[in-house]
Formats: sequence, structure tokens, C-alpha cells
Amino acid sequence: MQHSATQTRAKGALAGFLAATLAASLMIPSLAFAEPTSAEKQAEASAALASLNSMQEKLDQASANYGTALQEQQEAEQNRDAAQARIDEANDQISDLQDRLGTRARSMYRTGSSSIVDLLLGATSFEAFATNWDLLNLMNNNDADLVQQTKDLRAEVQKQEAVYAEQQRVATDKANEAKRIEDEAASTVSAMQATYDSLSAEAAALLEEERAAQQAAEAAQAQAVVEASAQQAANNNGNSGNNNSDGNQPDNSYTPPSNNGPTYNPVTGNAIVDRAYGCIGLPYEWGGVGPNAFDCSGLVSYAITGSFSRYGTTNTFMGFSQVNDPQPGDICTSWSHCGIYIGGGQMIHAPTFGQTVCVGPVQGDMIIVRP
Repeated sequence: MQHSATQTRAKGALAGFLAATLAASLMIPSLAFAEPTSAEKQAEASAALASLNSMQEKLDQASANYGTALQEQQEAEQNRDAAQARIDEANDQISDLQDRLGTRARSMYRTGSSSIVDLLLGATSFEAFATNWDLLNLMNNNDADLVQQTKDLRAEVQKQEAVYAEQQRVATDKANEAKRIEDEAASTVSAMQATYDSLSAEAAALLEEERAAQQAAEAAQAQAVVEASAQQAANNNGNSGNNNSDGNQPDNSYTPPSNNGPTYNPVTGNAIVDRAYGCIGLPYEWGGVGPNAFDCSGLVSYAITGSFSRYGTTNTFMGFSQVNDPQPGDICTSWSHCGIYIGGGQMIHAPTFGQTVCVGPVQGDMIIVRP
């Protein structure tokens, strides 16, 4: 009986311990399954936006550097080909000179028995002697000129061969540089995609809200940017050139064409703006020059030329002259981004990874230049 009572007390104590443990556990918040708070989602979105903006800056700079490297490669190849053309031309001239020298030699000595002395002593009169002497002097002078021309052309060939070799080296270096930049940009794009993919649906929605707010703030400043660029151009040009003759502000009203692809539709007669509007909705693609996707300078290049090839980069456009009367069809550009100005402080541009060609405000660091 005593043994049974002891067991009963032990069981009671164990039950009490378990009950107390259960009660205590119910009072502790469950951290493992806690839902993210709105503040945490906002912080996630803000961190993602900061990361994407940082990567976008790298991508924009890579785009400019890539375009510049390709342009320098093309220039080097053109210089190389021009050097080769000069080499070929000089060799043709050398061949012609050698033929002419050989013809002269064969003409003078075709019988094998005549000599210069024979030619002079065979004259029957002083007049004939003088004529023969003048002829020999003329032939000798001409021959000497031909020989000198041949020497000069051979020196030119050597010079151009050195130019060819150097330009070939530059072209190869620039091609390698462009490939390196392209690979780095592809890595950045992959990182941006990974950033997007890692976001929760709520954070992704908040990210787009933050982007929209950022764009709204930029829109509020866009017209001031355009006016500042115009004033700067006026100061640089001394109020001469690119001015409106009547002193009125340009007409910035514009109705976009209805075409859905990158083809010219002459709605306004402004081919540059019409082409840009025709690209709205097409995706951003780093290095894209159309027809199905564009980066910022690829879009501008297509709008300016109508050709799906790179007309220039932001570095190129920053070298253009600013205008003090911004008009639709001008280029809005900074060192890292560009677009086509359409009036009213707005531009058409290919903004960034994950977005499409759209209308947006002229950005705060941009100037307005004319193609």
C-alpha cells in the first residue's frame, strides 16, 4: 500500500509539471511562424530599391563604356582598312612606275648597239646635237623622278603597314574590352534578376510603389531641368544660335501615334519622336538596339536614324551642343542615361532592367542636346 501511494504521488507531480510547462509555453510568442510586419516588408523593398539603383548605375556606366568600346573598335577597323587601301594603292603605283622605267630602258637600248655617246656623236648638226642632249637630260630627269617616286611610295607602304598593325592591335583590344564589359553587365543583370526573385509579393508591390514615388518626384523637377539646360545653353552660346526667332516658347503639344511597333508612322511629321513613340511598351534589354528590345542609347539611336544600329552612346551625346530652345526630337542625356525629348519636361526612354520603353520625366542631371 505504501508503494502504491508513492507511485500515485509521483504521477501527480509529473502531471503538474507537464501542465505547468504547457501553460508556460502558451505564454511565449511563436517566433518561428511569425508573419513579417509591414515595416519589415517596407524595409525589404527599400533595401531592394537601393540595391537595384546601385546596380543600375553600374549597368548604365557599362552600357556607355560598351558602346564607346564598340565605337572605338569600329574606328580602329576603319583606320586599319584605310591603311590597307593606301598600301594597295602605293603598291599599284610602284608597279606602274617600275613598268614605265623598264619601258624607257628597253626603248633606249632595244638594239643593244646604241649608247648615249652614239646618240650624241651621231648628230649631223649642232641643232640635232642640242636636241638629243636636251632629250637625254629630260629622260634622265624623268627617270630620276620616277625612281624617287618609287622610293617615296615604298616608304609610304612601310609607314602604312605600321599603321595597319597598330590599328589592328587597337581593334582587337577594344573588342576584348567590349566583351569583358558585356560579361560584367550580364553578371549585373543576373544579380538584379536574383534581387527581384528574392522579394516577397508584398515587398515587390511596395518596391514598385517606391519607384512610382521616385518618378513622381522626378517629374516635379523635370521642367525645371529643361529650363536650366536651356539657360545654360544660352549662356554658353552668348544667346546666339538655336534661338526661336519670334521669342516664343516652343510648342510642346504632341499626340502620340497609334502604332504598336518600332516602325515610322508620320503622325506629326517629326520622324524622331514618331519612332520613339512607336517603341513604347517594348522591353528594356542591355545592349539592345531593336527591333524587339532596346537599352537607352539603342532607343535614341533608332529614333534618330531609323536604323537598328548604335548611332552613339551617352558619352557621344554629352559631346553634342546644348540647345536653348528644347524641341521635341532633341536628346535628353547625362553621362549614364538618355532619352528622346517630347516636350513638357517629358522624354521617351528605355528606363531599366525589368521595365519597358515609356514616357517619363527628364532626369535631374540631364542636359538637352540636338542631334
